[in-house]
Amino acid sequence: MAEIVMAYSASHAPMMTADPGSAPREQADSFFGALEKVRDKCRELDVQAIVMMTGEHFTNFFLDGLPQIAIGLDDEHLGPPEVWLQVPKKMVPSDAGLAAHITASLIEQDVQPALSYGMKIDHGFMTVYYWLDNSMELPMVPIVLNCTTPPLMTVRQFHEFGKKLGKAIRSYDGLERVALVAGGGLSHFVGEPRIGDIDEEFDHWFLDMLATGDLTDIIDIPNDELMEAGNGTGEIRAWVALAGAMDDAPGEVLSYVPVYEWINGMGVVLYKGDSEAAATV
Repeated sequence: MAEIVMAYSASHAPMMTADPGSAPREQADSFFGALEKVRDKCRELDVQAIVMMTGEHFTNFFLDGLPQIAIGLDDEHLGPPEVWLQVPKKMVPSDAGLAAHITASLIEQDVQPALSYGMKIDHGFMTVYYWLDNSMELPMVPIVLNCTTPPLMTVRQFHEFGKKLGKAIRSYDGLERVALVAGGGLSHFVGEPRIGDIDEEFDHWFLDMLATGDLTDIIDIPNDELMEAGNGTGEIRAWVALAGAMDDAPGEVLSYVPVYEWINGMGVVLYKGDSEAAATV
């Protein structure tokens, strides 16, 4: 059976690839240093494929048909569509067997994801994925989540989804070493008068919960209250789902920097893999 050998969540501001030098040097060193640590760990563990969750940015779906959860089921996916992202456009390999298994397992667990063929992988995926593997050869199963367009699933529902996703991955017998990745957040405002603001207090509060493994307060936060920290901040749903998949184990906050040049609170949180976590119990 597959093991989740590592898991991490990372912010995905477009400027981190479009113009990485625009961030203050100390902040850039902190954030990119954390991503390099994650990349090195992925190589050390010889990860065979990743499952990645991020928010939908109206790249694949719009208001005429917007699912809460959709899974890309192809053998490969084209990305990124944004030519200004400074990431080469490429057909990124996937693992269709793993994707199909996750979908079937979720349905058996009373989760009904949309089935997506022809899914494009935009900056929500590619900014984080490109830092993980700039050859873009590591297979990636993409999962898009509705994180920002009401009516929304609750944060608690995404936490429960994450638990079931973790179970689905671990029951797959086609691979041995899988990594789970969440992209998005932290606090940011998009297309509104407060664009450029970062709610640093919220970001620290949220990261402290991930570090302790006690997500009680964030799981029960109402959707409208979460929106007060930024209309893009709802992307932390992917982070909460990942924490659920890792049984709410404490995460290691590798970096947090409020990069105002990128209009985004930027963070990276790393979790121990299944065997590593079991060995420390």
